[in-house]
Amino acid sequence: MNRRVWTGVAAGTLAGIAGVGTSLWRHRAENAPAPDIWGLSFPAIDGRTASMAARRGKPLLLNFWATWCAPCAIEMPLLDVFSREAAPRGWSVLALAVDSAEPVHRFLTERALSLPVALAGPGGIELSRRLGNSVGALPFTVAFGANGEVRDRKLGRLDEAILERWLREVH
Repeated sequence: MNRRVWTGVAAGTLAGIAGVGTSLWRHRAENAPAPDIWGLSFPAIDGRTASMAARRGKPLLLNFWATWCAPCAIEMPLLDVFSREAAPRGWSVLALAVDSAEPVHRFLTERALSLPVALAGPGGIELSRRLGNSVGALPFTVAFGANGEVRDRKLGRLDEAILERWLREVH
């Protein structure tokens, strides 16, 4: 065989191995048990501590976002409204910023948002991966039932339809 054929065979083999590895990694991430989030706490943007244990026993919307993420910025006002409207129905909402305090504070102030926000920092991406975000992209949202089970996940920007569905179906 000539050199081009061997190069093609080698490249194809490497691509196949990489594809299998990626598939196995995604399968592991999607099927890994969710972390026990109820034992976690995060520094809240208001200076308090956002304890996940305080949210136990009610439906929870956990949103991973960042100030530099354009789709995140677009969905934040929608999450703010959802937070206010879902609270009387027993829901808890927490927006976990994969960011630092200063840009998050500025972002929230400029937009007059009042939903609960805490700082996950760079470790937030890893936590989101452990919750099923196989690609580590933002925004990523997880809906938990009152029993603590993951009921649904959404990678990418939320819309009113999915939030309304979660309000109806997640208890």
